Amino acid sequence: MLQPFYASSEINRHGDYRNDENFLKKIMMDPRTKFIPVYNGKNLFKGFDQNINAIKFDYSLLKKLLPNGISDPIFLGSANKFYYVGFELNDQNSEAKKWIEENDIIIDDLRKYGPTLNDIDGSFLALTNGMNFWQKTHKFCGVCGYKNSSKEGGFVRVCSNIKCGKSHFPRTDPAIITLISHKEKVLLGRSARFPEGMYSTLAGFVEPGESLEQALEREVLEEVGVKVKNIKYFHSQPWPFPASLMLGFFAEAESTELDIDYNEIEDAHWFSLEELKSLKHPSIKNGFKLPRIDSIARRLVDTWINEFR
Repeated sequence: MLQPFYASSEINRHGDYRNDENFLKKIMMDPRTKFIPVYNGKNLFKGFDQNINAIKFDYSLLKKLLPNGISDPIFLGSANKFYYVGFELNDQNSEAKKWIEENDIIIDDLRKYGPTLNDIDGSFLALTNGMNFWQKTHKFCGVCGYKNSSKEGGFVRVCSNIKCGKSHFPRTDPAIITLISHKEKVLLGRSARFPEGMYSTLAGFVEPGESLEQALEREVLEEVGVKVKNIKYFHSQPWPFPASLMLGFFAEAESTELDIDYNEIEDAHWFSLEELKSLKHPSIKNGFKLPRIDSIARRLVDTWINEFR
C-alpha cells in the first residue's frame, strides 16, 4: 500500500528529547537544524510551475530576521541527519516582509503545492501547520482561563495558575471518509466549500461515544439517505488543515435511491467507471473534477477504478 501524503516514515519525532532542555537549546543554534516558518496559517515556497520548493530557514537567516529568537518554537524531529523546528513568522515583522518581497517568496496553502514536494518536506510542513494552529488556539487554559506556557518542545502547554497547573496536549479530530459503491457505480457528492466542479467521497467527524463504523453509517444516512453494508477499512491519512485524521473506508449501498440533505451537501450523484475516467456526467454541466491527488479521497477513488482495469 502506498504511503499517504504528509506522513513520511523517514521522520523521527524524537519524543524522548522533548524534555531535554539542554538539547532543545543546542539545536536552536545547530547548523544541521532547519526552521520551517508558518505565516498567517500558510507556508512559504519558492519556484515556478512544478518546480516548487518549501522554504526552510537556516540559523543565519533566522538570526537575521528574528534577532530576538523564536517565540514558542516547536521541535518537530529529525530526518536525513537534520533537525527540524517549526515556528510562526509574525506578519508584523518588517524585516521578514522585506525579505519575502525581495526574494519572490510564495505564501500559500500547503495543499496547493504539497503533491509536488518531497515526502519529508511535505510531512514537516503539515506537522508545523497543525502544531502552530494548536499553539495559537490554546494560549489560555480552558479550565481556569490563565495563560498557558509552551513546554516539551512545543507539544505541551501548561497553565500558569499554580492552583490549576493543567497540562494541555494537542488533539486530533477523527473523521471518517468513505467511498460508497453499488455494483459498478460509486457515489460522490460536493459541498459548497469545495473548489468549483469538484465531487468527492462522503465524510464527517466522529462524535463522542461513536465507533468509526457508526459514524460512517450516520453520516451517509444523514447526507444522502443511503443505508450501507460491508464496511471495510482502507487506511488513514493525517490532514492537519487544521487538525484532522482522515480514516478511509469502502462500503456498499443497499440501494441507489438518494435523499439528499441540501443543508449538509450541495449535490450528489452515482458515477460509472467511464464517467470517472472522462470526468463527464449527464447531470453535471461542463463536467466535474475529482479530489486533489494528495487526499485520501482521491486514493479511495483511484483504488476503486484500478480494480476494474
